[in-house]
Amino acid sequence: MLTKNANLIVNRMLPIYKAMLERSMMYKPWKEFVTVVLRKPGKPRYDTPKAYRPIALLNTMWKVITAIIANHISYVTKKHQLLPANHFGGRPGCTTTDAMHLLTNKIKAAWRAGKVTSVLFLDIEGAFPNTNPEKLVHNLRKRRVPSKYAKFVQVMLRERITTLRFDGYVSDCILIDNGIGQGDPLSMV
Repeated sequence: MLTKNANLIVNRMLPIYKAMLERSMMYKPWKEFVTVVLRKPGKPRYDTPKAYRPIALLNTMWKVITAIIANHISYVTKKHQLLPANHFGGRPGCTTTDAMHLLTNKIKAAWRAGKVTSVLFLDIEGAFPNTNPEKLVHNLRKRRVPSKYAKFVQVMLRERITTLRFDGYVSDCILIDNGIGQGDPLSMV
């Protein structure tokens, strides 16, 4: 609906988004989301937490502003070369295929030089839900990401709440004091 009607709402939303960014303000209802807990199919038992997948449903208007900021941060990091050339995660145009081609070329070059190669793969499954907001903002500032974006992220990650929904049950509000929303466009950036 947003993409089909962008021309109708852009003139109203742009000043709101600009004010939010320039004044580090957040519309509180956009920081309230629902986490739906779904059963993973094919599990032999459903009495353990790993048999379920939580899906956070973020406000769409929130996702629009974070997508705009994520695009600009990506632009700034590319323009000022803030990330190493071999960093692939969260960068437009840098795919898993690119990473695998680079890895293959490095291994083959080492073999041709008569060297032995080894690779260490790390599973960072828990990185997003366990991100420390203060450390993240510190790292953004350290890497000279424009301060208005670092401040936005700081305010964005503060005072978020969710409710859990599962088989007709709705929990009380739960304060989220760490992590980044998995579906948030800023999560990869």
